Amino acid sequence: MNSFFQSIGLYTSKNIEININIAELNKGLRKITYTTNTTFISLISDSTIPTRFEYRGIVNEKNFTIKRRRHLFDINLNYPVIKGSLYDQNTITTVSLTYIPSPFQIFTFILLLCFFIAAVAVNVKNGGQHLSFIAVSSLMTGTQYFVLKREIIKGKYDFERELSSISQEYSSVVH
Repeated sequence: MNSFFQSIGLYTSKNIEININIAELNKGLRKITYTTNTTFISLISDSTIPTRFEYRGIVNEKNFTIKRRRHLFDINLNYPVIKGSLYDQNTITTVSLTYIPSPFQIFTFILLLCFFIAAVAVNVKNGGQHLSFIAVSSLMTGTQYFVLKREIIKGKYDFERELSSISQEYSSVVH
């Protein structure tokens, strides 16, 4: 399934090298991550999380699974899930990152895709009389796809910028 999502642009992975060790990177990630379960559905809403946390999820010693939290009045609901593994080589840490849509977003996309296929099937069966039904369903499916793809790109940019600031913060402390 990951190869399918990667081929359509909804699954991205990347390796990044950072000039700090794993302990410092974990400390920096824990500073910006509110610890919750990895299903990202909890009794604590994102707007009640303290504002110093930008992400929610779990950060372990060698891996993490996080998602950007929503702020109050934030209309963006499609933040990707970021999974990472940490590998240490002397003072350089390699972070293997994977950006994927959340399971709810994947379910919504598949549901809209099924709606589009049903619209095409009904149109073929009725002799091409309901083109507006196909147009609306294709517009909904296409919009969902491009929103998810844009949010993966945006989430990737934001998290890499966050890793860069963590790296600079701990590099400036050492020097």
